[in-house]
Amino acid sequence: MTADIPATFHGSLALGEPWLAYIRVSTWREEKISPELQRTAIQAWAASVGARIIDWVIDLDESGRHFRRKITTCVERVEAGEAKGVAVWRYSRFGRNRTGNAAWLARLEVAGGRLESATERVDARTAVGELQREMIFAFGNFESNRASEQWKETHTYRVQELKLPATGRPRFGYIWHPRKVPDPASVTGWRLQPERYSHHPDFVSVVEEMYERKTEEHDGFNSLAHWLNEVLAIPTMRGKAWGVSSVQRYLDSGFPAGLLRIHDPECPCPYSAGQITACKFGRMLYVPGAQPAIITPDQWKEYRKHRAETKKTPPRARKATYRLTGLLWHSKCRFHVSHASGTNSDGEQVRGKWVVCSRHKHANRLDCPKGINAAREQIEREVKDWLRSDVVEAVDALVTIPGQQDKEKAEDPRERTKRERAHLQRELTRIEAALDRLVEEHALDPQKYPGDSFARVRDKLLGRKGFLVDEVNKLGDADEEVMPQREDFRPIVVGLLKEWDLLNMIEANALLRQVIRRVALFDERDDDGTLIKVRTVIHPVWEPDPWEPKKVCRGPFGTRGDWSPDSLWERPAEAAVEVDVDQALDAGPAILALTR
Repeated sequence: MTADIPATFHGSLALGEPWLAYIRVSTWREEKISPELQRTAIQAWAASVGARIIDWVIDLDESGRHFRRKITTCVERVEAGEAKGVAVWRYSRFGRNRTGNAAWLARLEVAGGRLESATERVDARTAVGELQREMIFAFGNFESNRASEQWKETHTYRVQELKLPATGRPRFGYIWHPRKVPDPASVTGWRLQPERYSHHPDFVSVVEEMYERKTEEHDGFNSLAHWLNEVLAIPTMRGKAWGVSSVQRYLDSGFPAGLLRIHDPECPCPYSAGQITACKFGRMLYVPGAQPAIITPDQWKEYRKHRAETKKTPPRARKATYRLTGLLWHSKCRFHVSHASGTNSDGEQVRGKWVVCSRHKHANRLDCPKGINAAREQIEREVKDWLRSDVVEAVDALVTIPGQQDKEKAEDPRERTKRERAHLQRELTRIEAALDRLVEEHALDPQKYPGDSFARVRDKLLGRKGFLVDEVNKLGDADEEVMPQREDFRPIVVGLLKEWDLLNMIEANALLRQVIRRVALFDERDDDGTLIKVRTVIHPVWEPDPWEPKKVCRGPFGTRGDWSPDSLWERPAEAAVEVDVDQALDAGPAILALTR
């Protein structure tokens, strides 16, 4: 009789074979199947087939959409011969990612192992059984994608409509008022309210000081973490100690500035899907939020500017050791210049006696064969002389008539543009409010406006709105960086020169960075290559950066830096193609063969 029974229905496991049991509880609420329920089902399966569970591998609050989980360890243990296979409650516990399922299941089966489901008895060794398992995996992947789409829609609604973060949770510096709160007076024991954030009276000043320390005192994230943990003894909202990454993420989030940091929905990278931890294209957007701001827009703009400058500064130059740390550059190779020790006339070692090209000294002498070498005192003296002559004295020379300075300030084009933009914005707000009232009244009482008066007034308001929008666009972006004026920096320079020998190096360097973009060092040499002298050229912040890469015009006729868009399109593209074809035909067969 046994010989007549198909092999599919024979016992599949030898008595006492070692197996690993994998239990996963998802972060998705509808999938939070208790570990006890999964353990009971797997134990019943093992007893029915005679398997022996040698270890229970448990993943709590883990999504099946990724394979950064302990299931990979189970597969590796099977590859090492420790177990015959992996048992799960359902196949969906193995994973809900089509690519990951295929890759890790292939590794498991290549090693001779098997994947068994305690509640879905499928013999995947047969064609029908393998098809059934693949269909179960496909439905699991579908359910995961469906849930992901629903969460994305919820997150988008929260951000766009409610102006709230995608995920509601406590935020440092704020008191979170969730939508659902306990209410003993309610029949259900809960009460619904509008979700919102309000200032935390104890931590608002801490948040303000965090930004001030970062932008004004140039404290690093590490210093801020020590300050929060050791001096103030304030934990994060999760009750843990602050770290460098947590401080950085919080300050970069823009939440204290009344903003929400979101990923650009048009970006093709898988950041929004949770597959990577950072957008590789850097396409993160800041949109207005409903939470009250702690810091002002100017403070946030200053912080963003400070972060951008810090990223461009070498790590060792972020804590200034000398006045010109991080400001010196070699004009020949356009690499930064560092300070080097030397000996004085008495043979004593002096720190920072010289400034040398870092590329020539430490990196690559092929790109900078000669290098540069100059005395630090000489360069600092020339910078000081430039501050006195080109900033203080030059600005003083502008004011020759009493009251002229006030007149120039009143005629400042930046202030005039700002004033015009504010006026246009007020008028635009008034027009939009009138449009809203008009449409609302017409919707409530269509008979209120006789004939075509509604359409005529509406079109008139829309035309006025379009005109105002065009005028605002002509003024440029309000957030666009405006080139400052030399006289704006006179108070800083006067104070710096006055306290030149009293300020410590960090303070002096911070003030110089506000005035100077870079100090370019030119080495002048004779015909034999011997250094004659080092010439200092200072690039101030109120002038365009001479080292900024030039914009290149690209068109159908090639790529050239000295072409303008007008010259690129001064003849039709069709004519250009015809000319190119004629020239190629005139070149002859030999040339055509080489160019194919």
